[in-house]
Amino acid sequence: MKRNENGSKRKKLLPILLAISLLLAAIGWGVSINLYMTSTPRLNPDALENLKNNPLWTTSDSGLLQAIERRNSTSRGDFTGNEINEDALQLLGWAATGKNRDGTGFVIPLAMGVEPYVSLYLAQESGVRRFYWESNSFEDVSDDDIRSKINSGQNASAIWIYVIDVDKVPRGSMEWAWHAIGAMSEHQYLVADELDIQARFMASINADEVAALLGLDADKHIPASVMAMAQK
Repeated sequence: MKRNENGSKRKKLLPILLAISLLLAAIGWGVSINLYMTSTPRLNPDALENLKNNPLWTTSDSGLLQAIERRNSTSRGDFTGNEINEDALQLLGWAATGKNRDGTGFVIPLAMGVEPYVSLYLAQESGVRRFYWESNSFEDVSDDDIRSKINSGQNASAIWIYVIDVDKVPRGSMEWAWHAIGAMSEHQYLVADELDIQARFMASINADEVAALLGLDADKHIPASVMAMAQK
C-alpha cells in the first residue's frame, strides 16, 4: 500500500519538477542572451597596449584625442534633467550644421558642396525652435513641450531633432543624408563632452508622429533621429 502511495506521489512530483527545470532553463537562457546583447564588445588582448605604445598617442596632449577617448553615450535613465545655457546650445547647433573657415566652408562634409540638407530642431520645456546655420541663431517653431513624445523616457532638458529635407538632398541620395547626420551627431558629442553635457543619440523615432509635432510634411521633411542632452 505504501509503495503505491509513494509511486503516486512521485508521479505527481515529476511534472512539477520538470516544469521548474524548464522555467529555470528559460530564465538562464534569457539572462545569457541579455548579457550577450548588452555586453561591451571585447577588444583583442593587445589592442590597448598597441594604442598606448603609439608615440603619437603617448607624447600628445591633444584635447581632440582625449575627447575621442572619452566619447560616450549617457546611459538610459541617467540624465540629470539640468538645463543647458543658451551659449552652449548655440555652439552645439553650430557644431552640427554651421559654417567654418571664416564662413567659406561647413563644419560637416556635404555631398557636392551644397548647403545643408538636414535641418536641426531643438525641443525644450519652453517649446521647439529651429537652428539656422545662416545666422547661427534659433527661431521659434511652437510653444509645445514635445520632449516626452520623442525621448523614449529620458530625463533630458534638450533634445535635438535631425530632419532630412528630401528636396535638398543631392540626387535624392538618402545615404548622403545619413552620412551628414552621422557627422552632425559626432560633432555634437565632442562639443558636449567639452562643455560637460550629457548626450545620447537615438535613431528609433516615429518619423510621421514627430513630423506632425513639428508641423512638417512627412513626405518632404523626414525626422530621422534625435540627440538627447542635459547639463551634468
